[in-house]
Amino acid sequence: MAHLWREASSFVKVLLVLQTTIIVGLSVWMYNEYLSNSYLRTYLASLLQETGSIIPVMGLGGLIAIVLVGILLKASSVLGDIQHLSERVENQTDIAQAHPETSITMRVLKVVEPEPVDEISRLHGSLRRWNERSK
Repeated sequence: MAHLWREASSFVKVLLVLQTTIIVGLSVWMYNEYLSNSYLRTYLASLLQETGSIIPVMGLGGLIAIVLVGILLKASSVLGDIQHLSERVENQTDIAQAHPETSITMRVLKVVEPEPVDEISRLHGSLRRWNERSK
């Protein structure tokens, strides 16, 4: 994350600092208003009593959404690493083929399309196909 901040333009940095300042300022103002305004305290107390069960459900839904996004981002990162490694292997095989006197012929079985064994393998296969189609 730190290297992303260094690579960001100055406009983006100023905009993020400005947004953070505004959010903190509004939060402090709302807290002070809550402390000094009895009508606001009464309103919020009645609102939380009526919608008290909705807040945990929405929080759980948000947590699940964050976890799913994290899983998808991690899966795409893993697929990118696999692609990078496979490119390195292809480049090394090109180098090995440039020197035929040192290469040894080995028989290799080629797996065309393996059948997924479990759900993780199916997910990995579908993500790999999606990555290939999106190129």
